[in-house]
Amino acid sequence: MSSFLQLFHSFPLKVVAGHGIYLTLEDGKDYVDLFSGLGVNLLGHNHPDILTALSEPFPIHLSALLEHPLKEEVASNLTRITGFDKVFFSNSGTEAIEGAIKLMWKWLKKRGKNNERVIAFRNSFHGRTLGSMTVTDLLSYQGFPKLEFTTVFLPFDDADMLTKEIEHGCSFVIMEPIQGAAGVKIASQDFYKTLSILHREFGFGLIADEIQSGLCRSGEFLASTLFGIEPDIVTLAKGLGGGLPLGAILLKERIADAIKPGDHGTTMGGNYLSLRLSKVVIKNVLELLDHVRNLDTLMKDILIPQLLSNQKIKEVRQKGLFIAIELKDNKADEVKDVLFEKGFLVNSIRKKIIRLLPPLIISIDELKNAFQQLNEVIENFNF
Repeated sequence: MSSFLQLFHSFPLKVVAGHGIYLTLEDGKDYVDLFSGLGVNLLGHNHPDILTALSEPFPIHLSALLEHPLKEEVASNLTRITGFDKVFFSNSGTEAIEGAIKLMWKWLKKRGKNNERVIAFRNSFHGRTLGSMTVTDLLSYQGFPKLEFTTVFLPFDDADMLTKEIEHGCSFVIMEPIQGAAGVKIASQDFYKTLSILHREFGFGLIADEIQSGLCRSGEFLASTLFGIEPDIVTLAKGLGGGLPLGAILLKERIADAIKPGDHGTTMGGNYLSLRLSKVVIKNVLELLDHVRNLDTLMKDILIPQLLSNQKIKEVRQKGLFIAIELKDNKADEVKDVLFEKGFLVNSIRKKIIRLLPPLIISIDELKNAFQQLNEVIENFNF
């Protein structure tokens, strides 16, 4: 009997090694990792630059009371790339969301504009702690307690309803530019444009959760850029720490000015080793950006049309290497199991959806082969 509390439906074999986009499991076979550790391993497994950074001596832990140059260096890299003014580091994505809500709350209170009414979106996912769950629609059925503000969940991609609710009053809006756990849901350009216009006109706060979509996965460093969104706060995590726990809150100067020491804090956030790997990740994903865009074009022009000729596939949604294949029947779990037998690791969600978050280092040939195998498995599956 295992002593570990298992809360995930894990694959049946244990991992023994990893290299590039491949994981070696205990059966001795190499598996193509098309989900990269829930979107974390942007550079694949055992990337040489990550290994070099890990091989050099480093302090095991420095508290927030001791400064080290990597904090400023990584924060400066992020502000330079994104146009934000300040960065605060956390341990995870859900902590980044919690911190973003707190910092937004302080700013709104200082402005006298907090009516304690928040707009989020249906099928959203922002984390599993109580604050982030308050604005997470996908977990609302679980019945855990929530923060004491009103959260209004609107349909994602309904510009008219968004306008109506904003006109009723809103403290802040929190959104994923691309909804990941919903199955890579992308709104219309009209929706993003309407949101941006309302943001400027009404002056509510806007938090963009880029925990899955950020760090070049979408074909831009931030997916917000793709859609012309200008948030007040952005959250990052997942691959930011190169496989170690690290999240970040990016914010504008006007919000930072409302925050004083003691309003927020962390023990392990922005620890030395995670930031050392983050420096490596940021450098490498920027160098991979053109490669991701080339793969995006390949998928749109050739690979996705080939999938859509498959009568068992309802829809393919994709930006960069953020991909969802929606089936016509509730067979995603079974398709995932068959793909596993053939040496491919994918994620199945919401019964009909195969979600792919491959490492950004995946080659053209590796991506072509993966799509071919996916298509064949789905085509031959007995629906």
